[in-house]
Amino acid sequence: MRTRSRYGGRSRRRLALVAALLGVLASAQAEPVVVASLHPYADLLRQIVGDRASVVQLLPSGASPHTFDPTPSQARALAGASLVVMNGGIDDWARRLVAAAAPATPLFVVTERLSYTPIQGSDGAAGNPHVWLDPSLMAAAVPLWVSALTQVDPADGQLFRHNGERLVASLRALDTALAAELAPLAGAPFVPFHDAWPYFARHFHLDLVASIEPSPGREPSPRYVAEAVATIRATGARAVFAERQLDPRPAQVVAEAAGVSLATLDPLGGAGESYQQLLEANVATIVKALSAPR
Repeated sequence: MRTRSRYGGRSRRRLALVAALLGVLASAQAEPVVVASLHPYADLLRQIVGDRASVVQLLPSGASPHTFDPTPSQARALAGASLVVMNGGIDDWARRLVAAAAPATPLFVVTERLSYTPIQGSDGAAGNPHVWLDPSLMAAAVPLWVSALTQVDPADGQLFRHNGERLVASLRALDTALAAELAPLAGAPFVPFHDAWPYFARHFHLDLVASIEPSPGREPSPRYVAEAVATIRATGARAVFAERQLDPRPAQVVAEAAGVSLATLDPLGGAGESYQQLLEANVATIVKALSAPR
């Protein structure tokens, strides 16, 4: 009887250990998955969830959301997603993916949930969608994301709120620092590659006088190029900016014809680069290009 009791105790302990391990595995498998269409949102969400959720980015680094054509792998990334965050407007392919592959998954569309004053798009659209390049708007979005994340993972709501408060403080400090860097350039003519920068320009008091491409992915007509060159000369703009995700040749042609320098901005960023680092790098590029003698 003693022998049975001894081995029975060991067996129960082993079963308890196995049950505990299975519980850990089940918990790991139940980890929330948050899907973001664009890198800036993916990074900001990672700063909120920490290690309590997986964040998956749909748009590959270096690709443009305007010209991106999703593949089956992007649809598979939605399997088991707890929440999908997209911008709206430029990434409606994400909305179609969710409707086809994960229709029951909560969808957070930033431009539909954020309170802001829209800027008319260069193509006549009711609202330009590139809101993420204004850090004050992203600071306003953080509490909304915290609320959405807490709904899908109530157990970690306190952590999300804590991380969200830290992120808001970080974004406000970033905003203050960038505003100080750009203050000497207030009112300076600004010529980006495409219409991605109006919220940035409005917030930091740059005068967005022209864009090189009226519609991303479509080369400007000779007439449009001539008008852009005339605008650059008339306003005294010191530089033209290409973009990392789009063909730089139109910007090169305009810069050469106008006799100004060419620099490259990155509205999206990529792996290993935080949202804060992305804006810091772009501001450094703008300050250098617009401060140089013409």
